[in-house]
Amino acid sequence: MAILGKQIEVDTRNDVLYFVRNLQDFEKDKAIRSGLASAATVFKTGGRARLRKRILDRPHTKSGKNTGNLLNSMTSFVYRIRPGAAVGFRRGENGGNHAHLVDLGTKPRRHPLTGTSGIMPANKFWTDTSEQDSPKAYNKLSQGVQRAVDRINNRR
Repeated sequence: MAILGKQIEVDTRNDVLYFVRNLQDFEKDKAIRSGLASAATVFKTGGRARLRKRILDRPHTKSGKNTGNLLNSMTSFVYRIRPGAAVGFRRGENGGNHAHLVDLGTKPRRHPLTGTSGIMPANKFWTDTSEQDSPKAYNKLSQGVQRAVDRINNRR
């Protein structure tokens, strides 16, 4: 199982498998998806909060106003076929195509007429979210799976 491209630690994976050991396959999938959705929500809310704090309060665009495209394009979903979840940014018009540039920044570049062009300083909102919210997401994953298993067992 992967969240944001990181593998869940072995002990967390064993905990999840321990919770769902007596369930049928379709019930296991449902319980694990519930936990993954909880974990993905942790990353999504953490990323939104850090983005608001670091960039949306300050105007950085040429026109002096932020469009909020990056904030509005943040999304999460749970895979249907295999166990896993993804948290990221929608692409396309009014999307977050520039998320990597805001997160990691850009280097100075040569411009043929003016000599240099501006740089985008890295604010690391997404990198920090991934590093700082991982333990909380792992806990939410375990709690979400356990809660789903309890619901399924109470229904029987």
